[in-house]
Amino acid sequence: MKKNVKKSSWGILGTLGLLLLGKLKYLLVVFKILKLQTLISMFLTLGTYAIIFGWQFAAALVYLLFVHEMGHLFAAKRIKLSVSPAVFIPFIGAAIGLKEMPKSAKDEAYLAYMGPLFGLFSFLPAIPLYLTTHEPFWALCIILGGTINLFNLIPITPLDGGRIAAGISTKLWGLGIVLLVAFSIKFGSFIGFLIVILGSIEWYKIYKKQKNLHSNKTEIEKLDLLVSKLKEESNQLESIQAIMRKAKWEISQPEIMKVFDQLGSEVEKMKKNLYLQQLTGTPALSEEAQNENEQVIQQILLQLEEKIEEFKKDVQTTETYYKTDKKTKLKLFLIYIGLAAALSISYYFGNEILMNHPEIRNAMNR
Repeated sequence: MKKNVKKSSWGILGTLGLLLLGKLKYLLVVFKILKLQTLISMFLTLGTYAIIFGWQFAAALVYLLFVHEMGHLFAAKRIKLSVSPAVFIPFIGAAIGLKEMPKSAKDEAYLAYMGPLFGLFSFLPAIPLYLTTHEPFWALCIILGGTINLFNLIPITPLDGGRIAAGISTKLWGLGIVLLVAFSIKFGSFIGFLIVILGSIEWYKIYKKQKNLHSNKTEIEKLDLLVSKLKEESNQLESIQAIMRKAKWEISQPEIMKVFDQLGSEVEKMKKNLYLQQLTGTPALSEEAQNENEQVIQQILLQLEEKIEEFKKDVQTTETYYKTDKKTKLKLFLIYIGLAAALSISYYFGNEILMNHPEIRNAMNR
């Protein structure tokens, strides 16, 4: 029996060695594109899991997470999206950071989809390896890979499934919340509950933005008109104050209101200086002082325009980001269901062969 185990182990190592040699040129490319934080966090995570679960389980888990994240990096390069390198966090997983948002929900769905798809490809070699060696470890890899990627396909942001579902309909996030709550209660998952909270907050923010879309567009028109009036009256302090008093209650954006208040403070200061000067017997400001005041006002108005422009972009994103045509929605739905089905079958297959393995059955019957 021991000889067979040794032969089996050497066979596994030999198979892996041949695979690594065959893929050496690709590994070199990977090491070139990876940043140092990826490698450091990867080895720290590997060490943490190895201490608790053993090196084989740790290596399998880190490998599965790594390939999953490489799927996201591959997609990001295809759509020319700037992202940060993958970072591994023990007991949390791994993630890449977005340096910029995708242009549309369709691009975001593609970016999200490639993670679980690569995740599926990552553990498929374990099937022939199990059939060749009959080692239960390979069945465990199939189950582990299926579990990680199926969990990620739950339709709730920030999971990949939520980002894919967003291209179909953000209403699917409600289903994701129900599924994840049920999962978290059944398995006592703190991470699951945390994701539910984060996903619910994100869903509410998007719902609120979409609900306020019409009023926000109306507000932008009023703000453009307001800036135009203020520019026309930039050398008339009383007129500026009158315009501001009428418009103050129509501004809902805190960042715009902050600049608006700054303008009000500066105008008050200018009026105070003018009043003090009049007490000395000089009825009006000099031309130089008037020019200085106007420059200050123009600079603040420029800041106001910048904030309004940011507000416009945010409203435009809310209006267009989640708009996808019916063909795209159908395509996303089909590939989403197809991937979920493939992962479910793989998980079931891995679970069946593991539970029916003689060594596992003997251990369970003891």
